[in-house]
Amino acid sequence: MLGQVDLPAEKRQEVIRCYNADLLCLLRRLRHDAVREGAITPYPLFMDGASGKNLCGKLAQTYDDIVPAADVSLDMLKERYLSPGLGVPIVGVIPHAKLRERVATFQARGTVHTMTALLEFRGTHASPVIRFIPQQKASRVRIGRMLYQLAEDYSAPIELYWALSGVDRDRFLGLLRPQNVRNQRGLVCMEPCDPDRIPVIFVHGLASSAATFANLVNRLRSYPDLRKRYQFWYFNYPTGVAWTLSAAAYRKALEEARAEFDPNHRNANWDHLVAVGHSMGGLITHYSQCTEPWKLLEAVPRDRTLFGDLLHGRYTDAPPVAARKNGLQDLFYFKPVKAGMVVYMATPHKGAPIARNRFVIMLTHLIYLPQSVISETLNVATLQRDNVITDPRRLTRWFTSIRQLSPDSYAIRGLAPLAVRDVPIHSIIGDRGRGNTPRSSDGVVPYWSSHLPFGTETIVPADHSVQDAQETADDLARLLQDNLRRRRASAMQELRARSKCSR
Repeated sequence: MLGQVDLPAEKRQEVIRCYNADLLCLLRRLRHDAVREGAITPYPLFMDGASGKNLCGKLAQTYDDIVPAADVSLDMLKERYLSPGLGVPIVGVIPHAKLRERVATFQARGTVHTMTALLEFRGTHASPVIRFIPQQKASRVRIGRMLYQLAEDYSAPIELYWALSGVDRDRFLGLLRPQNVRNQRGLVCMEPCDPDRIPVIFVHGLASSAATFANLVNRLRSYPDLRKRYQFWYFNYPTGVAWTLSAAAYRKALEEARAEFDPNHRNANWDHLVAVGHSMGGLITHYSQCTEPWKLLEAVPRDRTLFGDLLHGRYTDAPPVAARKNGLQDLFYFKPVKAGMVVYMATPHKGAPIARNRFVIMLTHLIYLPQSVISETLNVATLQRDNVITDPRRLTRWFTSIRQLSPDSYAIRGLAPLAVRDVPIHSIIGDRGRGNTPRSSDGVVPYWSSHLPFGTETIVPADHSVQDAQETADDLARLLQDNLRRRRASAMQELRARSKCSR
């Protein structure tokens, strides 16, 4: 009946509604039987209808569970975004042990795949089969002479993914005991890498995790053009470590990701990635865009460090030998991350005065840095000159993340004058709804610290968790759409230039 061209519109909608409801009941029953029998399903299943081969065994090898999206309740997300159509949206749960992509990305406990299930009848005497269509592969399906939009649920996989990852539950552990969550440092991605989409890399802030962007990404994915042209990735890291050290891990993670997914550097989307940083994550993003990062060392107190020849000359292509020997190359002598646009959210570019608070200072005494970080800290302090460290405990506190957020820290003072790459830069700043900028504050970072003398900015009525505000999602969606228009205009100019040269 769905393939009939002359079916009235109201009747067609009623048939789709009944078809979807019955299929949902069937999927729930199959899942119940699968749980009872210890298998994904004992019934014939086909993935994307490609070869007609029974893929029951392959499904069991890939997924631990196949959950109807309608059965996923939203606890973390504030809205559910749906696309009505034919079929039943489902989420396939893949445990960590069954993941294929492991080199450049980490999944704490696994990931998910988003699909739409259809029940097909391929002949009078043939048994019906369930067809799973990955969301990335197609958005429409042909039945007879009719073309139908597939039903999709964009929120359920996000909710299930972050519940599965567990990174949000360890965000405070990452602050106080970063060594205990070191295996949760790296790029996080819900979807397989798509070479046709531009990466958007989110970096979270202090005492937080990548899951802090769940509502923001959920809202961004409600825009069809953004879903089609962007893929949303996250950099997760233990936040008790100094942000200069986490920035080195951030750059390394991006390098490894490109080496895995674009080893020959032919995909221009990687050169136009969008870097988004919230709070301390903005400092990580900011520093990784600097063209002469080694000049940050000029702000290190002279009574603690001897510089030698490490700050004379240009080291973009050839860092000094001393820097390579003592492990400073990754921290201060690096090429900036190639990004097509950078967005800062509530970022303390000039420091956060709250880091001077007595309670916050006391908190730094509770942070235990990993042994590897302590070694790197000593290298930074001595610069291979064998200086005597009279109080190593005091020195390690100097390199905790909270201490490096203080306006008095060498990192904050050294960051301000550094030049950055010439790309579009935008700041989203919260003012707690008071509207008294430039005297405002988001409650943690004052406006004078979030404001940059270059780029553009938007003030939103929000506290420091500015990433959760609807106005932030609207503003970032606008920026991403503008970025696509710039990309298309640039591509057209290149095409015209090539056509003129060929004449």
